[in-house]
Amino acid sequence: MYVESDHPGYRTTTEQVLSRTDIDVRGKTFLVTGATSGLGEETVRSLARHGAKIVFSARNLAAAEKVVAQIKAETPTADVMYYKLDLSSLASVKAFAEEVKASGIQINTLICNAGILSYYSYSKTVDGFELQFGTNHVAHFLLTRLLIDNLINNSPSRVIVVSSLGHRRGPVRFDDYNFEKGPYNGWEAYAQSKTANILFASHLNKLYASKGVEAFSLHPGLISTPILNRVSEEDILRLGYRDEEGNLASFFKTVPQGAATQVWAATAPELTGKGGAYLEDVHVSEAVTEQARDPAAAERLWVLTEELVKSYL
Repeated sequence: MYVESDHPGYRTTTEQVLSRTDIDVRGKTFLVTGATSGLGEETVRSLARHGAKIVFSARNLAAAEKVVAQIKAETPTADVMYYKLDLSSLASVKAFAEEVKASGIQINTLICNAGILSYYSYSKTVDGFELQFGTNHVAHFLLTRLLIDNLINNSPSRVIVVSSLGHRRGPVRFDDYNFEKGPYNGWEAYAQSKTANILFASHLNKLYASKGVEAFSLHPGLISTPILNRVSEEDILRLGYRDEEGNLASFFKTVPQGAATQVWAATAPELTGKGGAYLEDVHVSEAVTEQARDPAAAERLWVLTEELVKSYL
């Protein structure tokens, strides 16, 4: 059973983070993946409200237009734009990165927010990766690698990778990351992708912090976002997420509370020099498994993923 943390940051909102006098995002550019709903949408809305320049990715362009219209209605002076991106296709990732580079956009922070939960049936990306591993990890790895020079040129800069407490359910299966040997367990596949997020951020920081690019991973908390719709009613009741009357458990965060940690990770001055850390509830956390903090595993994953995407680099 999930238990609400007693840390004061548990209920902190994006607005509370960005209203701090020592945080000023005006004139800074944030690139956010998956911003047409949930945490990503709240992230771009809150940052735009405080004067940041926003670039976000979307699979559904109609949904992207709706988000832009809502942001402009709330903040008429908002500087916000989007490009199409399908993270289940490395060709789409490459095309997106090329568009961003060709536009001349100077990125201060990359927030790898987009993610999927798809655990009932086995499926692959167009490039042949197990869907959750390919979308949640491989695509974001490639995107970051393609934009790393931009981030270095605009240092100090940050890369924020949204992971999950769900990483605790499993490591990266280096000998079978595609789950082709034996029965498929979608929860373990999701856990693998979230462990990969943490390892990726850790090794990215090791390689690039000296060049001015710091990386962080995080658990946003449990939030009622569209990703929850992929969990069966049976599992929702079993996990205690909702009671039989349909009421959400008290430990669920609102979307502004859930997005607060990634907004804090992207903006807080007190995190400078702490790259590689895992965050939750707007603080540095140690609630990460040994398998997700293993530097040898982080390096091994980096080498593996570079091999998987080498034709797009």
